[in-house]
Amino acid sequence: MRKNILCLALLFAGSLQAQTIKFTVEGVVQKVKNAKFAYLVSEAPVAGKPDLFLIKPMEGGVFKIPATCSLEGQLLRRGFIFLDERGDITLDQVKSKIKQKVWFVGGSANLKSIYLENIKLDIENPYNLEPAKIIAGGVYLQQSKDAIQALRDRKFLRYMKQNADSPIALNELDNFVRFAAIPGFFKEFDFNSPVELYDALSAPLKQSKEGVAIKKKIDEIIKKK
Repeated sequence: MRKNILCLALLFAGSLQAQTIKFTVEGVVQKVKNAKFAYLVSEAPVAGKPDLFLIKPMEGGVFKIPATCSLEGQLLRRGFIFLDERGDITLDQVKSKIKQKVWFVGGSANLKSIYLENIKLDIENPYNLEPAKIIAGGVYLQQSKDAIQALRDRKFLRYMKQNADSPIALNELDNFVRFAAIPGFFKEFDFNSPVELYDALSAPLKQSKEGVAIKKKIDEIIKKK
């Protein structure tokens, strides 16, 4: 019985890191203005691998971008969308704007940072995408927002338990661990050690490449105390 459970856990861990995913990014724009095209961009997480760059025309203020991409061994892959009146913007031009710090993914109003997953957004202003609301899908994006609120509320252990199977929880723990060495940092939270946060994760996440790496970081921090 134990052997069967172990095999199932390993299969699940492998599925978390499946190389190819299919998803659809959709949006409904309330005030279209001059926007006519929707762009989906995701730079490959591994150098030398193909980036994701798709352009779809909008129809009646609605866009739908079906896509397939590789996770390149990662649990998740991020990307962003933007809308424009032009349909001939190139990937090189987009990369140039980011490199020159004209655009900041996660900081520029015209860019909406997302995870590559099924998601549908309600967008009021095509050139200010940050306030866009999730109206369907977007599980990972919502979980990342919930993590921010959990940190504000000092209820991070509760968040980890509620999202024990999610790669987002693993990512958020990795971001959080960097503060673990600060004396008294956990004083106002609902846990006493980052070990409690790690223990709240599901077995497949712990066994993943990222999970093992985070455990190593936590162990090193504890040894130094």
